[in-house]
Amino acid sequence: MEFSPRRVIKLTARLDGREAASKTMCVSNGAHVLTLVTVLPEIGLAIEHSSAFVGHRGVAMTVTHLTLGPPGEDPKLRQDEHEHNRVDPSTEARGCVYEHVQVLLEHLRGLGYDARIDIPDNAFKELERVVR
Repeated sequence: MEFSPRRVIKLTARLDGREAASKTMCVSNGAHVLTLVTVLPEIGLAIEHSSAFVGHRGVAMTVTHLTLGPPGEDPKLRQDEHEHNRVDPSTEARGCVYEHVQVLLEHLRGLGYDARIDIPDNAFKELERVVR
């Protein structure tokens, strides 16, 4: 079993029309587990959103999303199950990123932000190195 080094996925977070400081990292923990973490470290915001995707041929994909922050907010934990052909960490890593981003956007919008995360096509270069 091979583990990948942590890689940065170059996404751009926008809050209320301005670019926000953010960093998104990914790591493959073997062939069937992909972990994504996005941090928005701004003072007063300070959010960390982690998603772990676990799946194997013939079983449903399970994903756990953990969102911490901003300060004063209770942690949020969400677990979803998907059919294997919908989100697969070893063959559909891009789908995992889109789901990770969608859950983060839902959280940010729930806090009252006009939130957007831009995912350029070349953002997946490092991700593809992780899952291969």
